Amino acid sequence: MDTTDRICPTGRDIVVHILPIFTLQYLMGVLVQLKNTTLLRIALLPVIPWVISRAVLALDFSCGQQDEGPKNAAFATYMASFVARAIVWTLERQPYKRDNVSEAEPTSIPMACWNAFDLLFNVRGIGWNWSKGIPVPRSSVQSQSRPWFLLSAITRVAFMAVVLDVFTEATRSHFPNSDPRGIDTIFDHSLPPISRYFRVFRLVYLALWQAYFTIEWGYQLLSVVGVVAFYQHPSQWPPLFDKPWSSTSLSDLWGRRWHQMLRHFTVALGGTPLAYFLGRPGYVLGTFLLSGAIHYIEFRATGCGGNSTIEAAFFVMNAIGVLLERAWSKMRGHRIGGVYGWIWTFSWLTLWSVPMVDQWAKIGRVGEADLMGGFRPAVSLLSLAFPASVDKGFVANCLCFGISMPFLIYTLFALS
Repeated sequence: MDTTDRICPTGRDIVVHILPIFTLQYLMGVLVQLKNTTLLRIALLPVIPWVISRAVLALDFSCGQQDEGPKNAAFATYMASFVARAIVWTLERQPYKRDNVSEAEPTSIPMACWNAFDLLFNVRGIGWNWSKGIPVPRSSVQSQSRPWFLLSAITRVAFMAVVLDVFTEATRSHFPNSDPRGIDTIFDHSLPPISRYFRVFRLVYLALWQAYFTIEWGYQLLSVVGVVAFYQHPSQWPPLFDKPWSSTSLSDLWGRRWHQMLRHFTVALGGTPLAYFLGRPGYVLGTFLLSGAIHYIEFRATGCGGNSTIEAAFFVMNAIGVLLERAWSKMRGHRIGGVYGWIWTFSWLTLWSVPMVDQWAKIGRVGEADLMGGFRPAVSLLSLAFPASVDKGFVANCLCFGISMPFLIYTLFALS
């Protein structure tokens, strides 16, 4: 996405371009809780894409710095998801309600105004009647007290930060002479084929773990902010993932164990419409297509080059994988699962992750360490534990593979 004619936002730009977006979003959040507001929502809906496109085309949150491209990506992704949610809210026939409110009891305007703040950021519908069908993992933290939850969450934030940095350092060690922004491919054509592809699969392995820990770190950090700043209850922050490494099918991975933050609107706007024409295959394909479109927008918005179509194609191929599982189940009379299902799941996932991670390398996402403002906790700890002569990248690789691989092997045997 070209940033040449866009400006670095100032306080005035935030008021002019961003405040109207959040005002409309908040207003839609209020209206979807009230009866007989369908016409008002329909009237507001065309305005939302206009104010969003105006902001996206005018503002450059990277301020011309290529390293800050992820800021534009985060903004564009949130805006795209808001448009999708606004469409779902407009088409909703039954008002949204809290779980602790009777369906027959109407929501008052003051209560709707208060609830709208939670609705804006509650993408999984925790505590709302519209979340039916969205799986939510059970928390291992049984205590509901805020101090205990915060202690646990802060500990997880610190742990995720260190682990994420270890995987980042391990990835960077594969490119000792390059800055992450200068990496243009994960393929080293100077190596013989076997060594070349073995290196590629190592990098894909590290990149997928990085993606998991990045999302988990951000979620844990937001949970601390939500409980402290907005006085939310710990029950509003259940786990985001459900042990995705234990998935025994692609359906299991994407339908339950991976995060479900996009599920509500991707199903409503992608899966359900195509299901009318193609049945269950249309439901699967439509859901993944819309998810791929959101990731396509996120990739393009970085403004760092690369082929965003390959990012979207990853999700299309996973839809095909799910449909292949469905065909297998019909042919064999039982669902894929167990050890063979685990091997199938991660073989397919790895195969189609290779071109995607290669594109990540082209936009500087492989080995990136800007998440915490350049702070490298694992590197600092390794520098304290080992003399300067020791290769920190080698130590990081030993930690990553020496701990995660036995863990995955244990998981595999636990499935048998």
